[in-house]
Amino acid sequence: MINWEPERPIWEQVAEIIQRRIEDGTYPPRTPIPSVERLQQEFEVGRNTARHVVKHLADEGFVRPVPSLGTFVLPRADEE
Repeated sequence: MINWEPERPIWEQVAEIIQRRIEDGTYPPRTPIPSVERLQQEFEVGRNTARHVVKHLADEGFVRPVPSLGTFVLPRADEE
């Protein structure tokens, strides 16, 4: 759940939720995560916040954006 207190940035909280969903199999490897627009709607955040979430997850190696197709969950090293 999002905590609207300023203790932690909102993008960090949303990224943590998406990361947990990746780890628990809600978003399996090689499948797309929700679009930036869907993240905006689900978490009631701005476009820049949702884009920051996706960029952070890509930088951390959880997802890979594919132009015109979406952002896909990367398989873990033990699943390749």
